[in-house]
Amino acid sequence: MDEGSMERVIFGSVENMYGDGYGYGDGYGYGSGYGDGYGYGSGYGYGYGYGSGYGSGSEAVAYHEAVIASIVGERGLRLREQGAVLAFWRSAKDGTPANGGGGEARKIGTVEEIPGPLEPCTRNALHATLQPSKWKGERLWIVALYPPVVHVHEAKCASLKREILAEVPNWFN
Repeated sequence: MDEGSMERVIFGSVENMYGDGYGYGDGYGYGSGYGDGYGYGSGYGYGYGYGSGYGSGSEAVAYHEAVIASIVGERGLRLREQGAVLAFWRSAKDGTPANGGGGEARKIGTVEEIPGPLEPCTRNALHATLQPSKWKGERLWIVALYPPVVHVHEAKCASLKREILAEVPNWFN
């Protein structure tokens, strides 16, 4: 299935498209800790397993990571191997930033890159989160933050380069 077809499944209907899968994997924790994780995929006929663990944090973060992994699939694995952090970003209805910042409307495939130095919580950073409920915005996107990435706290990461990978239903509105 090509990437254009995946977008149809995410935003369109899935009538007459059946499939499911299940995966299980061991993972590693950042900070300190070790754990097991799992993931699943359905709707377009292939399963995907993802493992992760944390020494601290919430179950919501692990759930959000599993959601991200099920949507971006193999590309997500390749991005993580390159040091990217996959997370969520919320925007206004028109695709512009809802939590500060500026610029043109974002869409799938948009790559933003700003000059350094990286300074989280300022205009010198592009942000993302694993706790999208803590931020405002009508639209919800899955993004990749490329190294260097600073983990400001559990609800916020920052980088100088961000790619919009997918838009997902915003279940936080």
